Amino acid sequence: MHRLPELAQTRYLVAKTDTDLEGRAVLSEVPAGTYWLSTLGQAVAAGDVRLRWDVEVTVKPGQTTRLELSNLNAADSQGSAP
Repeated sequence: MHRLPELAQTRYLVAKTDTDLEGRAVLSEVPAGTYWLSTLGQAVAAGDVRLRWDVEVTVKPGQTTRLELSNLNAADSQGSAP
């Protein structure tokens, strides 16, 4: 069952975005707090590896928060850490 991504998208989703051709994305007007940035079980192809992200990020009031997703903070789609 894939109920967890459905629950996350319907109950806990704060914002969502897509990347541009350069791989950049922006989430605007996210309230201060601690969140999980997640691909919600959708693996992303990165060469021969399929990656997914579940990364904790803290947004501080009045500040811009930057986060780089890479193979260093990803897990492969089989669930093991890199």
